[in-house]
Amino acid sequence: MIPYVILMLAPLLLYQVAVLKTKTGIKEGWYISIGKDPKTLYNSLIVPAFFILFFVLLSLRHESIGRDLIYYKHYFQSYAAHDFGDLWSLDGDKLYIVLNWVVGQFTDSFQVYMTVAAAITLLPIAKLYSEDRQYGFLKVILFMNMSVFIMIFSGLRQSLAIAFGLIAYMYAREKKPLRFLLFALIAFGFHHTAFMILLYYPLYHLRLKKNQLWFVIPAIGAVFAFNKQIFGWAANVMASVMGEKYEVEVQETGAYMMIILFALFAIAAYFFPDEEKVDAEMNGLRNFLLMSVVLQCFAPVHTLAMRMNYYFIIFIPVVVPKILKYSKDNIKDVARIARYVIVGFFVVYYLYTTFISCRTGISTLNTYPYVPFWGQ
Repeated sequence: MIPYVILMLAPLLLYQVAVLKTKTGIKEGWYISIGKDPKTLYNSLIVPAFFILFFVLLSLRHESIGRDLIYYKHYFQSYAAHDFGDLWSLDGDKLYIVLNWVVGQFTDSFQVYMTVAAAITLLPIAKLYSEDRQYGFLKVILFMNMSVFIMIFSGLRQSLAIAFGLIAYMYAREKKPLRFLLFALIAFGFHHTAFMILLYYPLYHLRLKKNQLWFVIPAIGAVFAFNKQIFGWAANVMASVMGEKYEVEVQETGAYMMIILFALFAIAAYFFPDEEKVDAEMNGLRNFLLMSVVLQCFAPVHTLAMRMNYYFIIFIPVVVPKILKYSKDNIKDVARIARYVIVGFFVVYYLYTTFISCRTGISTLNTYPYVPFWGQ
């Protein structure tokens, strides 16, 4: 449990530390700033420090920390042993196969491969999360409570797909459709669920006003009410288009709590901010949040829905701080209290669930307790 507690709390030591740019004449440089002034706090090193520590944990973990790693180790050894020309005839996600082959030409260590995969996965996430460092610890604690955090320990292919999807998102944000499509295709080459990334571009640029929510909210309610029927139909379409291996059966998972949480965030995203302060990115991320609510409505029906939602859940730790940042002047006090409540709740919740998982040895995707590669 201790490594996960350190991962959560150690970055707080850098709350009042920032690396800032200075300019003297025509020369530019960098200096370390320590203090409580707004410029330092808004550029706090909390988020970069968190991702550096997270990278260390991922790189040094034992291959038993992540339920699927035993299979990925087998894939790594198998793909690396083939000739490059034979890779395209193998069954699987082609770019993931190529990445295994490339790393395998330099080393036969799966530990090294996990380190490479961790670096590729975390760099785009860290870049996006570090763009606006205000409310840095709020981002960290939200991320650690999202299902994507746990999945990164185990699901190497989809983690890589999410990472390239974030690069595609950055190009969607800049209105560069060709580069967006390129990285969306790269992501799809790592995991078949990455076709969800194609929704980034239209959703980001969709202008949805609050008065339109009176139509959107009942529509989401209808989706939830008929989630089994809709999911079954969508699964049949997917299977007919993409092959029998995509066939799935409707099954109860009991995943309801996150629907409520995401719905509360979505409501706050449209009623807390001052619309005159809302920028294009905040508008786009609110739409992503609504999409996450819609997809989460199918999570109680099948775990595949959660897998598809990972591509939108990854943005929740970014959009929630923006909700508070752009809040109306007359509810600033409410927003500040909400920030403390959210942070306090998720810190306690994470510590509690981590303690229970470490004590019982039962955890999602076998991620708790942490064991380093030399530990077994």
